Amino acid sequence: MGRPPKPVEQHIQDGTYQKCRHEDRGTQLEPVKSLSCPPSLSGDAAEKWDEIVPNLCSAELVTGADFPVLEHAFHCYGLARSLREIAAQYPGGEAKYIASLDRMKKDVVFESLRYMQEFEKIMYKFGITPVERARIKGNVKPEEDEDGAVKGIIGNG
Repeated sequence: MGRPPKPVEQHIQDGTYQKCRHEDRGTQLEPVKSLSCPPSLSGDAAEKWDEIVPNLCSAELVTGADFPVLEHAFHCYGLARSLREIAAQYPGGEAKYIASLDRMKKDVVFESLRYMQEFEKIMYKFGITPVERARIKGNVKPEEDEDGAVKGIIGNG
């Protein structure tokens, strides 16, 4: 598998932009101003949605195409929290629950970790952690080149 292609902005910056090769690359989806919590989410998942998604929308990182992915992520979050609560209800807490498991029993703590990892994997794409935020390129409109007129005069003269 080869290296992923450079973003169009990088080609423009490097001076390697070719209209015939790079003009129609990528998607031009408009960011969504706000997304209401889907009715399929409830409890902890709905609270977390109301905490995170409005901030993502205000940063213009969410488009209409992202709605199903976000809904799935928060559904996984809700399942992970529910499974953790099941393990916490065991007399003695989660540690006693894990110690009491037989070899062939289903481990709800392990399953909750799987769902939480799925949630985190999706949320990383939206730049939830500072490291991921540094890697993300949001829906930023291209700025007008203020030096374009000066460069045009210098280039022609």
